[in-house]
Amino acid sequence: MKRLAKAVLGVSLAIIVLIVIGVAVVWRSVSGPETASFTDTHDFGDIVQGEQLEHVFVVRNEKANDLRVDRVVVSYASEVLAVDSVLPAGGDARIRLRVDTKSLRGNLKETARIYFTDESDEPMWLYLRGRVVLPVEIAPQDRVYFFTVKGEGPEQEIQIINHQNRPLQVLGVTSSNPLFRVESEEVERQARFALSVTLDPTTPLGRHESTITVSTDSPEYPSLQIEALAIVEDIVSTSLSRVDFPKVLYDQLDREVISRKVVLVKKHEGQDFEVVRATTDLPFLSVEVAADKPGASYLVYVRIMKGEAERGEFEGTLVIETNDSEVPELRLPITGTIL
Repeated sequence: MKRLAKAVLGVSLAIIVLIVIGVAVVWRSVSGPETASFTDTHDFGDIVQGEQLEHVFVVRNEKANDLRVDRVVVSYASEVLAVDSVLPAGGDARIRLRVDTKSLRGNLKETARIYFTDESDEPMWLYLRGRVVLPVEIAPQDRVYFFTVKGEGPEQEIQIINHQNRPLQVLGVTSSNPLFRVESEEVERQARFALSVTLDPTTPLGRHESTITVSTDSPEYPSLQIEALAIVEDIVSTSLSRVDFPKVLYDQLDREVISRKVVLVKKHEGQDFEVVRATTDLPFLSVEVAADKPGASYLVYVRIMKGEAERGEFEGTLVIETNDSEVPELRLPITGTIL
């Protein structure tokens, strides 16, 4: 509580000092300049989350007249510690900024905008850039995604990077789903580790998930979790698993966007693939086949013919025939309601 009171007091004193010298400080979301008389950028590089960053910008007044600072608008994580109230003609002035990174992660995009008492003078823009990382970073991301086809065993690598002021040791790595195999290797002693995540090539069709847990000797980060997802399709697949017309209005069936559905049929690394034909057991539906990428993918158009359709619920099947010996036929359920 005492620390919080001291921090609040410190910020308050800084604001009071700035107000006394005639400069207002405003916190708000700041984008980019429409026009600016001066811009400058400072890049901190990689920053460990929680660090307090400070930088002093030296701004140049190229004009023949002095510029008097009216207010400084900063992004929400930034704080103005000090600013010269007057930029002398042809001279320099300084503005000292601080950024609190405790609630930040990823790319740092903090901005300060300096306004002057004479509104005809264009504002100055200052940018603080960098990348805020966790003390123990999972890179390039803390997720693993596999979008693959049956029979393949794709692999991805994840890096565990230690930014702490102490050595790090990985004690073990486990996966909650045996279809996701994981191995670890120390790349840089007590600082960087590589995790290899491989999907079992016998993984069945469908959606599969796993939680990969990395155990470390860090008291602050004893366990790191990485979520993994795999979507496995057949070598011949469709963009839709079901052709659904949910609650369409009969009077709007003249509109193609209402009455038509499109199914993409593709073969992984196909060269001579072909959709031979497509049919349905519902007489009020028309079905057309058109080449998308000849030899690799086709489009199947399913449309309700208004003149033959009736109001009510309906169910049926779309049958797609191909020239592929392993997947000669695909069957998709058709459902819908015409109001």
